[in-house]
Amino acid sequence: MNTWILLERPAAQLETLYRLTTHPDTQKLFAGTSLNGFAEHSPLLVRLDNQSILTQAIEQTPAQWPGLLIESACDMSSVLAHLRQILFVNFDQQRKGVLRYSNPTVASYFFAACTAQDLSLWLGPINELRWFGATWATQATGESGWQQLNNLHANDWHIERTNRAMVLSAAQEEALTRQRNEQFLYRWWRQHPQHSYVQAAQLMAQALTQGIDDSDAISAFLSAHCTQAQS
Repeated sequence: MNTWILLERPAAQLETLYRLTTHPDTQKLFAGTSLNGFAEHSPLLVRLDNQSILTQAIEQTPAQWPGLLIESACDMSSVLAHLRQILFVNFDQQRKGVLRYSNPTVASYFFAACTAQDLSLWLGPINELRWFGATWATQATGESGWQQLNNLHANDWHIERTNRAMVLSAAQEEALTRQRNEQFLYRWWRQHPQHSYVQAAQLMAQALTQGIDDSDAISAFLSAHCTQAQS
């Protein structure tokens, strides 16, 4: 079985990466795609086979290595081709976008919204997918941890040479919308830690129900209605 890590922010880990391993086998996820112009900001796929020191560092300090741990019986080129294919998505019936699934927080929302059938499609040749992270709500309670998905159909996967974008289900779209809303809420709460995150989440839901969707208006709503948490 082959193993890799898909680093979300490789620039932050490059110095440590080259200190822990000699001549690492790496590939930029955006290279060779329509995002090639942004390759310098691309997630980086790093082979972990026979790199015990690097693997140990990732397992021991996972928060310092944000990304996805990938295990597959397929070779690097096949896994990379699939990872590039699932970058591009269609949603809202007609719009197109890029799915930043390599972000552990996004992964915590997106993959949780996948059915078993969805997972076999999105994981493709990947037998096991792991990441250290959680939703924004869970991060607010300080309970981030390892997440793991297993793909029982990985060995039946065959590469598709297609430029078609992946199509998001309604549940996946809803999960990504919730991720964006909760990211906004989490950032607001970090700036106002005297307030209860749970209460702020309830108030934000009320604001959205009332049609308040401008970020400044929501911030003002939260500030006006949140009561200071008791120490």
